[in-house]
Amino acid sequence: MLRYYSLKRHLHEVFGEPVVKICVDAGFTCPNRDGIKGYGGCIYCNDRGSGAPYINKKLSWEEQFEQGRRMLEKRNQASKCIIYFQAFSNTYAPVEYLEKLYKTALSKKSVAGLSIGTRPDCVSTEILDLIAELSKKTYLWLEYGAESIHERTLQLVNRRHTFQDFLDAYRAAKERGIRMCVH
Repeated sequence: MLRYYSLKRHLHEVFGEPVVKICVDAGFTCPNRDGIKGYGGCIYCNDRGSGAPYINKKLSWEEQFEQGRRMLEKRNQASKCIIYFQAFSNTYAPVEYLEKLYKTALSKKSVAGLSIGTRPDCVSTEILDLIAELSKKTYLWLEYGAESIHERTLQLVNRRHTFQDFLDAYRAAKERGIRMCVH
């Protein structure tokens, strides 16, 4: 019996072959950085938005993806991938922009699905409806940064959202049948 059910194993079971995540930075920010809720971000968030250190922010997200895809092809690791919108809050934009972004990502060669990292206070009803619609057509999950169930900890790390914000966002996504990952 496995002691740990890894994402690698899960994706292999879902797709019948190896699938890897390619992290991209699509140029988002966060309400805790742009002044809507605060400045400077959470205490552990750097200028990359806690994104993968190998991401070249000078490249567009599409160029980052192509670079990652070519690297995977060279290494012959996998023929399919999940685009992981990781840095900052990847739902923190108008729904029209997000729809175009996500659909463009899904149209890319070798893309099996999407992972969308965000804060629980950055998902509106319209955005969740869009994600639910897309998740019926492709493999997709929403990755919520809950960070803690303790209000005091959320304050100490300067999250500027509450655990109740997370619970509300989680329930709203669950009601729509959206897959989720929480950290």
